[in-house]
Amino acid sequence: MVRCWWLAGLLVACAAAEPPLRWEPRCRQQLRHLQDGARIAARLPPRLEGRWVSTGCEVRPGPEFLTRSYLFYANRLFKAYQFYYWDPSCRDPSYSLVIKGKLRLRQASWITRGATEADYHLHKVGIVFHSQKAMREVAAWINQTSGEGCRGFLPPGRTWAPGALYELLSAKTERDCTAALGFAMHELSLVRVEKHYQPLLQPQQSGSRLVEELYLGDIHTEWVERLHYRPTGYQRPMQSAVVRTMPPSYKTKHI
Repeated sequence: MVRCWWLAGLLVACAAAEPPLRWEPRCRQQLRHLQDGARIAARLPPRLEGRWVSTGCEVRPGPEFLTRSYLFYANRLFKAYQFYYWDPSCRDPSYSLVIKGKLRLRQASWITRGATEADYHLHKVGIVFHSQKAMREVAAWINQTSGEGCRGFLPPGRTWAPGALYELLSAKTERDCTAALGFAMHELSLVRVEKHYQPLLQPQQSGSRLVEELYLGDIHTEWVERLHYRPTGYQRPMQSAVVRTMPPSYKTKHI
């Protein structure tokens, strides 16, 4: 039931290897869509292969504060990390979810323009606690609200072990203890990928960089409804971890 995945070391390594991303407040992002609509291109069908990461601390109803890092493979498998925090600045970590599964793109959405509908299947979901407090509180939620198969998820008095991964969901054993966390991945059922160009920030540099953004389905405001809700809108976009710098002439020729 328990594995030792040193998630903290992995996160630090990924952060060091990736270039800094540019975060935009939601109002500015919507204004850019209105002003630069002709220069924003949506990929149909969307190409998901690679790593996509949050560009800032995200807020979900609850409230929940988190950042995300999703990795999609060419064989349609994916591995997603969701890092949860106690505070709205995402500086005090609570716990992390490690999610593995498979995603299949289906067809263009009839409801949401520019989006693609998708089906997904979860293989495993694990949780890593970042403090004794987080371990105690989450274990209490699961023990009190989950079914028979999840009661006793963690025995009272279990000592916190940094980096230990505890299994919440397994398709193989048909065990699912995620409901107590209000967890669902229905965001993967609605997908949109956009690309646009951002000017380079350094005064001595000219040109722009190609930015690709991944929009996933929105999250219902009620925890109970999350388990059944099918999104028609989007969350704040994630950015591709691959940043491409373009010369000044490239932008006008290829957008």
